[in-house]
Amino acid sequence: MTGSSELHPWPAWLNALREPREIARIWATVDLDRSLAALGRQGERLAQDPLLGAHVALVRSGSDVPLAVLEPSTEGRMAGWLARSGEGVAGSYVGLGDGMDEVRRRAAVAGALLSAPADGPFGASVLVLGGAPGAPNLILVPSQAGTIGR
Repeated sequence: MTGSSELHPWPAWLNALREPREIARIWATVDLDRSLAALGRQGERLAQDPLLGAHVALVRSGSDVPLAVLEPSTEGRMAGWLARSGEGVAGSYVGLGDGMDEVRRRAAVAGALLSAPADGPFGASVLVLGGAPGAPNLILVPSQAGTIGR
């Protein structure tokens, strides 16, 4: 999938990078175990996501984009999302064919702000900052990052 997720458009500058694709849709929850039970699935527990301040479980379902179910582990971004928007779709993890240097260069040219890199559930990644309040979270996973569910 390129250009956007089914739920929201990606910033135009992201399309200038190689192979942008949604590798997981973010689902925010206040109770990870309850949400996994409601989905009727067991989730593959992944590493913490320090960019969103959350525990992560990955749910794969056939040919659909996997669902990354996130429960806050800090008073960070995911807790804030839940306070404003409640449980539900909260953004996307986007895999890229370019490395971190090219991602940073393209973002700078476009005037986009990125977080410092952090090691998240899919490897080294950055959060796109400065979106409108309530805008979905967009986590970029450049090519040198680990594979899904590593």
